[in-house]
Amino acid sequence: MSTAYTYLTDDHLRLRDQAQEFGHSVIAPYVPHMEAAGTHTDREVPRLMGELGWCGVIIGAEYGGMGLDHLSKTILISETAYFSGAAGGVLQASLIPTVAILYLGSEEQKRLWLPQIAAGLWATVAVTEPDSGSHVLGMDGTAHRKGKQWIINARKCFIGNSGIAGLHVVVVRTGRPGDPHSLSAFLVEADRGGIEVSQPDLVGMHGFTCGNMHLRDVHVPATHLLGEVGDGLAAAYTASVVCGRPNLAATALGLHRRVMDETIDFLRGRHRKIGKRHRETRRLSDYPVVKYRLADMKSRLMTAERLAYDAVHLLDEGRACDGELVQSKLVNNVAAGESLRDASSLHGGYAARTDHPITRLMRDIQLVGAPAGPDDVQRYRLSEKALRADRTEWSEEFIRRTRRSAAA
Repeated sequence: MSTAYTYLTDDHLRLRDQAQEFGHSVIAPYVPHMEAAGTHTDREVPRLMGELGWCGVIIGAEYGGMGLDHLSKTILISETAYFSGAAGGVLQASLIPTVAILYLGSEEQKRLWLPQIAAGLWATVAVTEPDSGSHVLGMDGTAHRKGKQWIINARKCFIGNSGIAGLHVVVVRTGRPGDPHSLSAFLVEADRGGIEVSQPDLVGMHGFTCGNMHLRDVHVPATHLLGEVGDGLAAAYTASVVCGRPNLAATALGLHRRVMDETIDFLRGRHRKIGKRHRETRRLSDYPVVKYRLADMKSRLMTAERLAYDAVHLLDEGRACDGELVQSKLVNNVAAGESLRDASSLHGGYAARTDHPITRLMRDIQLVGAPAGPDDVQRYRLSEKALRADRTEWSEEFIRRTRRSAAA
């Protein structure tokens, strides 16, 4: 991170230093274990991050959280992902349902759940379904009211932190299909009867669970409704735009920085013999064609970093910034992928070896694109902004509602 960002404070820099120290001392030595285990639910790194209070980075001190801003959240995710895409995935996924609770939760719900999350209770947001994907209004999962309870039936997929969660924010249909007010959100404890969680194998991010959840006649009290009936779309979109997209931009940024550093270290360490008698050597990093590739990678990284940090800075300033948050995710994902292709070419045959760091980064980066909508979804959202077809600024709604709650 560059100090050229004038809005970075000493608190931001101290937090960055803490995350880097944790990465070097805890995550880096543990990565070989997570990689060797393949697809699994790692609990050790999440436990230690929870003890540091990182789950509560954007939760106010009145609820036991760190009370920091969205830029602080982005710093933590980016620095963590630099050492492990899985660790970054665990952290970023837990913060998305937190935003939904901050946005829609009653004071009673906040006082019950936010202190637990701040103390290390991991949460999920369960929106995506196998047959509807990014088409949120097309979901089939339902909840119906029976007395003082709601009964939920749904199949959800790609649920980040599904294996370690103690709480799920579940969005399902409570009205007519296709109606923008047909969805509602519920707080569902992970130990309630009728919940089955499974984890398909993932090509990367070993240790991070992003699994399936089947809810069969799951009963929750009426008090577990998040917001009002019909607020489910607002819960899903606010969590996705305000938190999901910048979180994934931060994850891609951390991985991108690691790709850059690994590539530079590799090129500086590789020498080619020159001269008629091969008595002299020249580093690969000294060749002009290599420098051109590195220049492209550095340019992308600088642009991506600037977008990631500027977008959340706008959010912290209380300004509507949906377009900037969408753009930060799109650009960071595309840039990381393009730099990875350059890095793979520069590594030559080493990019095909499973024991080389660049191959882990290749596996992890490809899993950042789909959550919160793949690149074409981001482009569609930006086209709506250009055509002024998207009338709702979810960042503005989140700022307005959370500041009003804080004032009360």
